[in-house]
Amino acid sequence: METRESTAACHKAPLPDDFWDLSAEQALGRACVACGKALGVGAVYRGPVLGRDGGMLLDADVYACPPPAEGR
Repeated sequence: METRESTAACHKAPLPDDFWDLSAEQALGRACVACGKALGVGAVYRGPVLGRDGGMLLDADVYACPPPAEGR
């Protein structure tokens, strides 16, 4: 079971260095780039993660869990 503290910093976690470090769900923007949990409303855009496969440039726009709500 994950606590709120374990996902509180997902929106600030460093991005992976390479496209190949992402799971398929993370590369498709369906899972958090930091913790791997399924994303829903409020996901935070983190930017592209780049990679190469021979001469082909690979990139994925990745998202993270939203910051925790204030006052909870």
